[in-house]
Amino acid sequence: MKQGLRRLGLISVALLVPALSEAQEPADGRAALHEGVARYHYYQQDYLPALSELMVARERGQLDEGRGAILEGAIRLAFGMSGSARRQLDPALQDKPEQRAAATFYLGKLHYLRGNWRGATEVWSGMVDFNALAPELKREQRALEWQWRLRTDAPRAVEAEQLWDELGDWAPQILYNLGGAYARAGEHAQARDYYRALVDEAPSHFYSNTEYLALRDRAFTALGYSHLLAGEFARAEEAFDQVRLTRDETEQALLGYGWAALERGDPRTAVRAWQALSKRSLTQSAAQEALVALPYAYAQLEAPAAALEAYDGAERRLEVELARVRELARVLTADYLLAQLEHENTGDYLALRGQENWLTLTEETVAQSPDPYLSDWVNQSRFQSQVQALADLQDQDHLLASWPDKLSHYAELLRDKRALRQDRQADVAREALWQQAEELRRRRAPLADELARIEREGDVIALADADTRALYERTRNALARLDRLVAAGRTDEARERRARLELYQGILLWRAAQNYHANLWQTQKPLRQLDRALETLAERRERVSAIVNHNPDIGPTLERMAALEAQVEDQRARLREARQTRAQALAESLQGHLERHQQRLTQYLARVRLGAARLQDQALRAGEGAQ
Repeated sequence: MKQGLRRLGLISVALLVPALSEAQEPADGRAALHEGVARYHYYQQDYLPALSELMVARERGQLDEGRGAILEGAIRLAFGMSGSARRQLDPALQDKPEQRAAATFYLGKLHYLRGNWRGATEVWSGMVDFNALAPELKREQRALEWQWRLRTDAPRAVEAEQLWDELGDWAPQILYNLGGAYARAGEHAQARDYYRALVDEAPSHFYSNTEYLALRDRAFTALGYSHLLAGEFARAEEAFDQVRLTRDETEQALLGYGWAALERGDPRTAVRAWQALSKRSLTQSAAQEALVALPYAYAQLEAPAAALEAYDGAERRLEVELARVRELARVLTADYLLAQLEHENTGDYLALRGQENWLTLTEETVAQSPDPYLSDWVNQSRFQSQVQALADLQDQDHLLASWPDKLSHYAELLRDKRALRQDRQADVAREALWQQAEELRRRRAPLADELARIEREGDVIALADADTRALYERTRNALARLDRLVAAGRTDEARERRARLELYQGILLWRAAQNYHANLWQTQKPLRQLDRALETLAERRERVSAIVNHNPDIGPTLERMAALEAQVEDQRARLREARQTRAQALAESLQGHLERHQQRLTQYLARVRLGAARLQDQALRAGEGAQ
């Protein structure tokens, strides 16, 4: 199924190329860049990076909802997400009937590949552009309808000529399946008609098609067995004789040819066919049956010695093969498969290794086996899909395995960062920045108090220039001396001087009052500068303290990382459990396959021994009769 979806993804590239190329480029250069990057990943079949590019760009507002819809729909189609793919593609391909019809067809085919015929028919019944669908896709759709009908319902008779006209290159496959369906239903005459139509009515260009030729060989083989069941031995031989002997899958034809010759009364021809078949690998049931049937043919030729020798040889070979299969069953366990996936050893039986995909330049895990008992089984798409699923789980486990160390290292960095900030806090506390702030506050306090007193008392002299303050001080001292003269009784002289001094003092006060506000502003200027300096220092201190003391990202982040570590470990445990479960299922499928081989070999070995015992018994009775 997974490989089928990947192939469908490749086909969707081809079907949507015209729509992608016709899509209008966005005016925003960033949008064009994001869409171009997504297209690059898409054509490389790196669907997840392509989808991530579109979704991240859209989340950041760098790509409109309508932009990249066709590309995203094609990616979702390749991922098998039929519902969301349809929601993306239907409006985006509204004005492109050919691409819309093709997309609808492949959306229905997704349901078909999953065995959901109802879903497929619902999608196809809603195809409004059926006439725009390419002819080859129309034929494929009809062929899929026939396939599903033959799989679920009784076969319905139809003229072979109609199928050739309606289905084109799909007709041979449907004819072969129709023949098989009628054969299983016991209607061998009808089955032979379809087989004959396949081999006799094909247009000439089919004879250069290797797939058709392989199907033709199978049809001749099925036709031969159908004649054999009907007792038409000569016609059966004729059909078997048409099968190409250059193919690896001719064992059934050789086996049937021998039985037809034997039933026709020609055991020599049967011997020749079965001798050639018995020399082939015994991994095929036809070769095993030929090994058992060959002595029987010798007995028909009245050659008991040759028959006994053939029985002995058959017994030895079957015992060797049975031991070989049992050894395979012993080795191929779930632990062995996981070890192979880890490349711990090369393995003589089964190899699970990455193989380069020439189409996408990526690596995929592929199962290979040199043992013929396993090669056919492991080459099946179902087994390869199981191997790929197991490899995907392995890749996820490897990816998660690196995260605990990464999270631990990151947490250690955060803890070091926190310790560094705490150390920095102590260093900053000792720096001159805080000392400078304290010095400024010490300088500001007396200045602020003095200015407050001057404003409160209106002391204009305190803010006057130095000469005015000196004169005012001298005047005030002179007045004080006059007060002492008055106290000494010299009032006449003091009164006249006081009047002059008070006048002069008033003049000084008037002069100081004229410049008071200007002097006050000039005196307050250093105070304002000190305030601004203190504010700046406070802001700087707050910023440093916020950096040093307040650390909202580290504590919660460490908690989140601890939770992530636990989550990763939980996911790894679940992955290990899933890997073991899938490996066990894979091993069980191999064991079942080998069990069928063992049962068949055991049955043939019992038949060989029984046939040999009968011949020996007949020989013994003949000897006793002669005496």
